[in-house]
Amino acid sequence: MQRLKNIACIAYLEWLSINRDKFLSAVVFLAVFLYLGLFGFVYCSGLLLDIPVAVVDQDHTPTSRDVIQKIAANDRLDIICYPQTTREIDQLLQANQVRAGIAIPENFEKDIQSGQPVRVSTVADGSNLIYTYNLRKAVIDINRSLGAEIMARTLVGTGMEPTRVENLLRSVEFVSESRYNPTFNYCYFLYLMLVVIAVQQTCLLGEGLTLAREKELNTWVQFALSPMSNAEIFLGKVLPYYLILLANAGLVLTGAYLFLRLPMHGSIFLLWLVFAVFALAIVSLGYWISSYCNDVTQATMIICLFNVPMVLCSGFTWPTASMAPILKYLGYLFPATWLMHAARAITMKAGGWDIVGCDILILSIMALFFVSGAIFSTRRLRRKVSPGNKNVPTSSPGPGSTAGTVT
Repeated sequence: MQRLKNIACIAYLEWLSINRDKFLSAVVFLAVFLYLGLFGFVYCSGLLLDIPVAVVDQDHTPTSRDVIQKIAANDRLDIICYPQTTREIDQLLQANQVRAGIAIPENFEKDIQSGQPVRVSTVADGSNLIYTYNLRKAVIDINRSLGAEIMARTLVGTGMEPTRVENLLRSVEFVSESRYNPTFNYCYFLYLMLVVIAVQQTCLLGEGLTLAREKELNTWVQFALSPMSNAEIFLGKVLPYYLILLANAGLVLTGAYLFLRLPMHGSIFLLWLVFAVFALAIVSLGYWISSYCNDVTQATMIICLFNVPMVLCSGFTWPTASMAPILKYLGYLFPATWLMHAARAITMKAGGWDIVGCDILILSIMALFFVSGAIFSTRRLRRKVSPGNKNVPTSSPGPGSTAGTVT
């Protein structure tokens, strides 16, 4: 019972410290909602529609106008101008007025009727791959539809019955289906991963400033010289941040489900368990990093630098299977990698224990390792300020500190 009282006492002091520090309070309580609110407004549409395109019609025939109508009917494309030459398309692309240009050549209808191959040129702005990907998909749909119509008219012209032509065209059909995200909604793919990154960054930064702030204000001595165990000090220091992380994650995920309609096909309890283990690993890692920092500035810089490879190597921006081997295996050492894999499997694929059990086990091992490292770092710091050690600070606590008697 006394151990629980000691942990609660330290956690209460840490809670007071968080509330007194306006910057820390903003990071822990507000930053994650600010980031994710911004992300939500950016990706709320989920689909990229109305890509501005320019169309050059050098044939001016009923067949070419039919092609233009198909382009205009596609939801992904928006014809904003009709230049006369392909040179004008290049100028429009250079000026960022359009993202693509489509040129219908001369003798388009004549070549089709004579059975000659016809090439409709499509030029995309490759500086933005998202536009390029969506444009290619739209062009493929138009090409498939136009090709089927031309073939049907050709076969009917040879005397074949329309019903037989239709059956012939449908004799072999490749059906493409996207499981778990049939509309290719960007929000489904990106937002959950942004939740992980935002929660990780804010909590890692908040917990990472803990010991660094104590050492900078010389208030760490009261804990170092107290009769409490290393584990009690560690648990008391990380408990507020751990609970805040879980609360933030829960509120953000609930808001994403209610307002952004993010899918939740799996067990909410299982997703919560994954986040709980991940949160323990992150706060322990932040505490461990903070134990090696001399002040808040140094802790902030190290944590920000540390967070970049965690994001890049986690598979968020690029599949780990396509990374260099050293980066691929480096990504396996970061908690975010396993959380992202488990979260996607639970929310989008309704994955159960058989799918995410390995992820939870690995996260648990990481959490145990970081907790052990954090407790040993507490022991190391206490030795530095033990009685008789020359490194014991003698200056008084700084303003706004939480110095007091801890029993």
